[in-house]
Amino acid sequence: MKKIILLVFAIAFSITSYGQYRWEVSGGATFSKLNLDNTETSTGTGFYLNAGYGYLMGVRARTSIVFSLEVLQRNSEIDVEGGLGQDIKALQVGLSPKFRYLTGRGKDRFRAFVNVGPSFRVNTNFEIGGVELEDDAYENLVIGGVYGIGFSQMIGEMFDIMAEVGAMNDFVDNLVDTNSKFFDVYARVGVRFRIYDARR
Repeated sequence: MKKIILLVFAIAFSITSYGQYRWEVSGGATFSKLNLDNTETSTGTGFYLNAGYGYLMGVRARTSIVFSLEVLQRNSEIDVEGGLGQDIKALQVGLSPKFRYLTGRGKDRFRAFVNVGPSFRVNTNFEIGGVELEDDAYENLVIGGVYGIGFSQMIGEMFDIMAEVGAMNDFVDNLVDTNSKFFDVYARVGVRFRIYDARR
């Protein structure tokens, strides 16, 4: 038993000793459309705020796992023939663990990246036509996916400026007993603070 514990400790120490750690904050616009049964909808503009912690792997820091806490406002609109549509607004908070791959070498000042991963969000508020829905009218937990591409530019030794565009989609309905999956296109910018192993 002691040997197993020592082995697990040695593996964990080896992984962390070759790891880099990065904190990032980003925000921007998100363009959302809610797909409803037998109802035409159009895209609305909301916002996205993200605070993430990344653990980098590999000798050139090309791959990483980024754990992000996020606040997301998703807006859409029900199209009404001959009149103004009804706004649909959802405010969500959640967690999105993403796998990120960076191009180039660890010391390059400019690097492009791709990230993909699931998202787990909670609907904290849902409104249709300015009327807030009761809790039992919409799903509490929404599971989806995030797919993004972007780039980072090193500023000094500890900071990066980053920009990203991508898409998000839901696998789980937002409204109860209704086909109501959001699809979003987003654009965001942010800052990343880096702590890294000097051997890199």
